[in-house]
Amino acid sequence: MHTMIATEALNIGYGNKVIQANLTLQANEGELTALCGPNGVGKSTLLRSLCGLQPTLNGSVKVNQKPLQQMKDAEKAKTLALVLTDKIMEDRLTVFDLVAMGRVPFLAWHGSLADNDIAKTQQAIEMVGLTHKAEALISAISDGERQRVMIAKALAQETPIILLDEPTSHLDLPSRIEIMLLLKALAHDTNKCIILSTHELDLAIQCADNIWLMDSKGIKTEIPEDLMLSGAMQATFQSDNFLFDSNDGHCVMLHTPNNNYKHIHIEGGQQQAIWLKHALQRTGFVVDDADINTTVKIDNGKFLLPDNTETTRISDVLTWAKQQRNS
Repeated sequence: MHTMIATEALNIGYGNKVIQANLTLQANEGELTALCGPNGVGKSTLLRSLCGLQPTLNGSVKVNQKPLQQMKDAEKAKTLALVLTDKIMEDRLTVFDLVAMGRVPFLAWHGSLADNDIAKTQQAIEMVGLTHKAEALISAISDGERQRVMIAKALAQETPIILLDEPTSHLDLPSRIEIMLLLKALAHDTNKCIILSTHELDLAIQCADNIWLMDSKGIKTEIPEDLMLSGAMQATFQSDNFLFDSNDGHCVMLHTPNNNYKHIHIEGGQQQAIWLKHALQRTGFVVDDADINTTVKIDNGKFLLPDNTETTRISDVLTWAKQQRNS
């Protein structure tokens, strides 16, 4: 597998201030690498340093085995594409117009699009599923579609490496999932090296081939599953308020019991029991078998309460449980 970006003893930061030191990293073609970590540890600084927008403080960055500092701007533009989260200010452009800007490194001195540039632009728009919006104004499309347009612009640039700084920020859940799945597919199907910074930890665990897990002390690099099994993910985002479920990597809130909490026991059921437990813990109850006199039985899709009341709604069970707590 070909390494597209490699760093050795890399220090990054601003002026004389080192934010991260002695970073040795690599990202390969055909893989999606997710850069994860708390705010303020240097994720955006690293991305900007990897593409030459920000000078490094020490160490080396090699892009396709060539030192970054030896690459001229024109060569960088044909090797690395950077997608930032900056708002698109020119809303009068069409989707096609904006994506076509990715062809700038290939244009002749007169700046006009040749037939090949038009074809590459159309192909990039098709790859992100926006052919039907090609002539739409940027101001007339959704935030999720705008993010797809920026990815298409990077694709039109035809670089083997794409770096994205929080591409799912400000998007709703379906759009965040779609963007992550799109980037995963692009890395695998087009053999590009794609690196993105993200706060979507559960999506990164499910989609990324590798994770660069950054904290104030450096970066751990592993596949998501090894980071979970080693406890590194949990340690990096350690909190008294949540944890990562070691079975599937999802974030689980730790609810503090109500001062006047009751023990509730659940018997039977599967999916209904899971969501009843979720609702009870969310509202300050402790779910265990300490008091079998508060057992809620689940049978045939119905909740049977200790007073022999039957219901199919969890909200009714909560109402009963709150009455017990207040009695």
